Formats: sequence, C-alpha cells, structure tokens
Amino acid sequence: MRVRLSSADLLDELLEFLRAEPGAVVEPVSDDEVEVSLLGSFQQDALRMQLELRLRAWEATQRARGVRVEIIG
Repeated sequence: MRVRLSSADLLDELLEFLRAEPGAVVEPVSDDEVEVSLLGSFQQDALRMQLELRLRAWEATQRARGVRVEIIG
C-alpha cells in the first residue's frame, strides 16, 4: 500500500515509526511517499485497516506540526 505524507521533512520519522512495528516492510518511493507491506495472513481489508490505525496514531503525535498522511493505493 502506498502512503503519502504532507511534509517530506518528516519522512524519516514516519519510516522509523512504521518499521518499529513487527511485520512491516517499508520503503521510500519518493520524497513524500512510502510503500508499506504488512506481513500476515489477513485479508487485504484487514491489513489496510491495521495500517490506517498505525498512521492515525503517528499522525496524532504530529498534530501540532499539521502533518497529514493518507493511503493512496
């Protein structure tokens, strides 16, 4: 799944956060996008929801910076 970040300055922080979770393979694809693969035997909808929850948790810690993240594909 591809994730877009509203501030390229925080890409390294997002990568670090997502990689800290077991079962996540995360690679940058541009200055403001990463490709995330969650390992597991769940259906795609469940994996997407799990990623969405992780992103919202990180986004909440960055709220003062006005950062937004979205799953784009």
